[in-house]
Amino acid sequence: MTTSPTTTKNLPTLKIYRVIKGRTNLDKDIWTPVAVCWPHKDGSGFNVKFKFNEAPANGGEYVMRPDTPKPAHSA
Repeated sequence: MTTSPTTTKNLPTLKIYRVIKGRTNLDKDIWTPVAVCWPHKDGSGFNVKFKFNEAPANGGEYVMRPDTPKPAHSA
């Protein structure tokens, strides 16, 4: 999967694959790269850029952050 960043600093650190299992033990699994990930500068989460037909024309970009519970509001 090609990405637009060209400097080493901007290279993705992870890839996400769609894996289709082989029908039998003799068939190989098919691994298709569908996204790449970069860590946030603050080290808390990742930017993810998907590249597949269901996304917008140039791929879809999503942001992942830790799931931290919000404090309950007191009345």
